[in-house]
Amino acid sequence: MLELQDIHTYYGQIHALKGLNMTVNQGEIVALIGGNGAGKTTTLRTISGMMKPKQGRVTYLGQNISGVPSHTIMGRGMSHVPEGRRIFPQLTVRENLEVGAYTVTDKKTIEERIQEGFALFPRLKERETQLGGTMSGGEQQMLAIARALMVNPRLLLLDEPSMGLSPLFVEAIFDIVERLNKERGTTILLVEQNASMALAIANRAYVLQTGEIKLSGNAADIAADETVRKAYLGDE
Repeated sequence: MLELQDIHTYYGQIHALKGLNMTVNQGEIVALIGGNGAGKTTTLRTISGMMKPKQGRVTYLGQNISGVPSHTIMGRGMSHVPEGRRIFPQLTVRENLEVGAYTVTDKKTIEERIQEGFALFPRLKERETQLGGTMSGGEQQMLAIARALMVNPRLLLLDEPSMGLSPLFVEAIFDIVERLNKERGTTILLVEQNASMALAIANRAYVLQTGEIKLSGNAADIAADETVRKAYLGDE
């Protein structure tokens, strides 16, 4: 479904991604783990068109999307939930969801997807008329994911969905990620600081270090790797 070939992305003079090669197959959950500044967020931004690679090719559903604008890519069935949630704080829960459906023109479809979001996140239904900015971090993360689902994506990019959340909300978010994959068949590329939980639900994983892939393979094998356990899973 998605392939990155020899991707080089820069922030000004900083060489953030250095020849990245990566694939995501249809129906998979793929975890991308690594320390702060490894290039995880840059990878997702490069895929979703928020950043343009200086070199290399991003292929999505057989088409080269390198340098294609974000809104065009989103219209092809990809959704990106950025780090820090980025909901509209002055809009209600329902209004945030309606904004998420900006590429959908049929009102009946929009309403059906709002109700699907409420079924997935009953807490959002309870807060339907509440302003997004007045909700807890966990509730805002639920809203950010529900908003991304309004375009019924085939591929969902999730950037640090558990960041800053209580353990209870972290568990709820990971349960939803698994359900989306198993029940809807949504393919998911997951960037996550909670490496142990990410590897527990992923099929495959990549370990990113200073803009380069250092390790890749089956998620269970990555989780068992001694170097990974010491660096990211808290083993002594």
